[in-house]
Amino acid sequence: MNKDQLNKLAISRRSLLKMVAASGISSTLIRTSPLVAGILFQRHTDAQEFGLPNKTISIFTPGGAIANLWNPTGAGDDMVMGAMSQGYDSVKNECNFLVNMAHGNAGHGRMPIIWAKEWNSDSYDVMMGNALGPDMPFRYINLGVHSNGANYMTKDDKNRIPFQDNPFTVFDLVFGSSQGSSAKTPIMNAHVSAANAIRSKLAGYEVQRMDDHLDAIADTQRRLDELSGGSSCGIAPDNTKFTLTHETFSQQARLQADIAVAALQCGLTRSVSLAYGNSQCDFRIPELSYQGVYHQSIHGGGGGKVNYPYYTEMRSHMASYNAYLIQKLRAAGILESTVVVETTDMGHADTHSASPVAYTIAGGGTRINRGVVTDAGIGYDHHDVLYTAAKACGVDIGFGKEIPGVIA
Repeated sequence: MNKDQLNKLAISRRSLLKMVAASGISSTLIRTSPLVAGILFQRHTDAQEFGLPNKTISIFTPGGAIANLWNPTGAGDDMVMGAMSQGYDSVKNECNFLVNMAHGNAGHGRMPIIWAKEWNSDSYDVMMGNALGPDMPFRYINLGVHSNGANYMTKDDKNRIPFQDNPFTVFDLVFGSSQGSSAKTPIMNAHVSAANAIRSKLAGYEVQRMDDHLDAIADTQRRLDELSGGSSCGIAPDNTKFTLTHETFSQQARLQADIAVAALQCGLTRSVSLAYGNSQCDFRIPELSYQGVYHQSIHGGGGGKVNYPYYTEMRSHMASYNAYLIQKLRAAGILESTVVVETTDMGHADTHSASPVAYTIAGGGTRINRGVVTDAGIGYDHHDVLYTAAKACGVDIGFGKEIPGVIA
């Protein structure tokens, strides 16, 4: 973070403290209720926005893609998706598909350098959290789906931060509250109690915003209850665990997306990252035709069939996870203020190639050219994707260069 950004951060924190003092809301309630804190942080930032996107989601999808099976053609409603990118079809008008690019660190085991300038430097999600939401209850939230166990991506001041792989644990961490509750009190009850305590101190639009936030949290809790067989999603003891297997991989991916959107919508963070598996690609998706692990679908899983049918099937299905996330952002009314960036670790995964590589940037309102395909070429790589996405939010991450045709 440069000197100018540090000065802005100091000013932002001073103005936030003044706003909290003038709110008339108990400091204890602010500290113990993420929902209340989020409402106040949004009040603070509403007065400071300059029309640029102010939220970001960074996605890691391992295994790259095959250019002639991925690259879309055309634009807008007439855009035709490739077999591998078909999962994006429902949100193609929200996306800028970057194709025929390079990767500066292609291959397995390179996850720590994909979102960072160097092996030990801060990752993109941390830098964006520091720049966009230093005063938020969470500077960043890093989610995964069976992502731990091989490498890491999020790095904060040289500390390696494990993925938050368990959506139940994440839900309690992000939306939990200890205000006036025991360890067995349902989270929603605690939030409703906190909301009622401050309702009279909020402006009309803030009351509506708070009710929308409660609805988002309740919807996510309902999905968690369904996945766990109807058990309570109350604040659980630290040693409580839920069984999360490959049998529910897709459900977990969508639940993590629900949590990501709700956290952004509730003003709890400005930066979320989400990884599907890790560079070893050792997960499977049982509802698909191919029943083996993703890695094997790439290397020989097609049984000699042309055009990698199972690699294609799995890659397109993972693209549909991103489409689901984008649809949720749109339904929540925050897609226009959120820049979504999808990265990967290589191009053609069967050959571990460094080019051509495909990336995607979505959302961002009028700041991003959407519904188009940008043939950037091999003069641009994954770091340039991050630089461009950050610049769309008014942030300089200090490495990379802008890709023409993305920022409007």
